[in-house]
Amino acid sequence: MIDVALETSTRRPSVAARRGDCLLERQLERDGAHASDLLPSLERLLRELDAKPADITRVFVGIGPGSYTGLRVGVATAQGLARGANATLTGVPSGEALAFAECAPDEELAQLLDARSRELYFAHYARRGDDVEALIAPRVVTPDELRTLLPPGIRILGDATCADAAGLSPEERARLATDQVPHAGALLRLGTSRLSVGRADTKLETVLPLYLRPFAAKVRKR
Repeated sequence: MIDVALETSTRRPSVAARRGDCLLERQLERDGAHASDLLPSLERLLRELDAKPADITRVFVGIGPGSYTGLRVGVATAQGLARGANATLTGVPSGEALAFAECAPDEELAQLLDARSRELYFAHYARRGDDVEALIAPRVVTPDELRTLLPPGIRILGDATCADAAGLSPEERARLATDQVPHAGALLRLGTSRLSVGRADTKLETVLPLYLRPFAAKVRKR
C-alpha cells in the first residue's frame, strides 16, 4: 500500500509518501505551492520507495485554512493523483494536522493566522489520543472577537504577522511560536488514523479547500 500526502496551506509546502513503516517527507525549497514543484518532489519520494504514481492507494491533502492559491493548487493536484491512480482521497484540515504534530496527549493550542483586512483566522484544538478535536472550529474573527475566544495561558501557534494584527499582549507574544507549520507527514498520519476508525470521508468530489470567506480574485488594472 502506498500513501501520499500534500500540505500546501502555507508558504512552506511539503509532500510525504509512505510504504509500510517507511515514511518519507520533503519540504519544497521554493516559497509557496507550485504545481510544477509538487509532483516532481512527490515522484522523487516515490522512487525512493521503489514506487510510481500509478501505485498510489490513498491520497491525503491539507484543506486549510491558509493560502487560497496554495490550497487550490494542493487540492487540484491531489484530485489529479487520486483520479490517475484510482486511489481514495481524504481531506484533512491543516490546523488539525499541526495540532496532531505539536500537542502532547490532552494538550490544547490555539492557531492564529493573519487573514488581512484587519481580521484573523482562529481555531482552538485539543489532542485526543490519535486524533484531534476542534474545540473551536476555524473561523474569521476580529481582534476584539479574539479577546473573548482566546483561552488564558494557552500555547499559540501563528504566522509572524499575526501578533500585531491580533493586538497580542507581551505575555501572549511570549507564548506565540511562529516557526511551526503543518507538515505532510503529520497530515498523513492523522488522516490514516481517522480512516482506521471510519472518521474520514473518501469521496473525491467532497474534498474541497476550506475557504472561510469568499474568494476575491485579484484583477490587474490596465
